[in-house]
Amino acid sequence: MIQHLPRVTPGRGILAGCSQVLGALRAELLMQWRRPGFWIAYGCVTGLLILLTLQGAIPLRALPPDSIYVQKHYTAEHLAHLLVWNAMMYGAMFFGIMAAFLVVDRLEREKRLGTWQLQRTSVGGCGRYVLGKIGGNMLAVLLPALVAVQLCALAAVLVGWPAKLQLQFLEASCLVLIPSMLAAVAVTFLLASLLPVRIVQVAFSLLWLELNIGTGWYGLVFSPFNPSGMLVLPIFFPTPPTTYVDPTFKPSMELALLNIGTLLLTTLVALCLTYGSLVMQQRREERA
Repeated sequence: MIQHLPRVTPGRGILAGCSQVLGALRAELLMQWRRPGFWIAYGCVTGLLILLTLQGAIPLRALPPDSIYVQKHYTAEHLAHLLVWNAMMYGAMFFGIMAAFLVVDRLEREKRLGTWQLQRTSVGGCGRYVLGKIGGNMLAVLLPALVAVQLCALAAVLVGWPAKLQLQFLEASCLVLIPSMLAAVAVTFLLASLLPVRIVQVAFSLLWLELNIGTGWYGLVFSPFNPSGMLVLPIFFPTPPTTYVDPTFKPSMELALLNIGTLLLTTLVALCLTYGSLVMQQRREERA
């Protein structure tokens, strides 16, 4: 166990600090991408998401006259929006919880191996350490998820949908998938800095499912904390009026922007609290 390491600042100034953060970020990203289990998990979830996309894309290409979508006068654009809804809602739920499981052990692993203090001092303190570690893990889980969503769009294009569907999937990813996954990773790191990994895995899974599908209670599904695009997609990818589980819910641009802002703010707050938690742990270790 490495104890009482001196505080070493490899460089001074903004450029040196940015270089140290980027170095830590790159190291974390490559560390995740070198894990075989990482790509196995992404392959399984991506395959499932492609199947779910095709399950909607193929039937919607040839609707029978008695289809509810024909009766409600859905246009080709509306049907394309349904595919976006399907991919984003499933994608945010699956990729968010998978990302949490992939990053939840990163802090505990370094503390168990005794490398936490060494890594912290090598990048010049807890602030840069948090930015590099969490930022690297965010990029590591987010970039493959964006590629997976584009593969879903490509699968739909291959069965006859217009190529512009890929741009719509990309737009939806920026509005829904990116904020939700950033929040998922940041909150997971915060919880992992305070609680044992097993407890975090169970607690986060239950919270994430409640926010996405509202098992038995739909209050959080229609709140600004919803990560699956329930408040965003009806505004940016509209369809004919839909009856929601909560009849009082009325989508609006204000709610959509509030939802995106809430997820991004949650990410920022979780980063700050994680930093504070690690600083307190560092001080306790230095006093010991």
